[in-house]
Amino acid sequence: MEVRQPTIKDHLLLHVVLLFYSINGILSKKGAMSGFFTEKFFFYYGLVILNLIIYAILWQQILRKMPLTTAFSNKSVIVIWGMIWGALFFKEQITMQMIIGGVIISFGVYLVVTDNG
Repeated sequence: MEVRQPTIKDHLLLHVVLLFYSINGILSKKGAMSGFFTEKFFFYYGLVILNLIIYAILWQQILRKMPLTTAFSNKSVIVIWGMIWGALFFKEQITMQMIIGGVIISFGVYLVVTDNG
């Protein structure tokens, strides 16, 4: 099956799906902070499993719309979302090294996505 050239809408959908996937970091950390085998532990990790199931279905739909290399290279933006979620939900500090890393990741994604070769 030949994959067509992805549209802006396809890329936007990809990033919404990746944003959805990045929420697993929040849920996993909340579960880990809840105490082992507590009710909250099972609640948060149950949400992780549900989130992964939904993500897997959505990811397959993304792959129908764009090449694997393009979709997979964009997965690295999850690192950036992780920094944002850490700061918002866990009061973690975003350092200059983290910002530089995020810029490098974004530039790398840009290079892969805009490659016409």
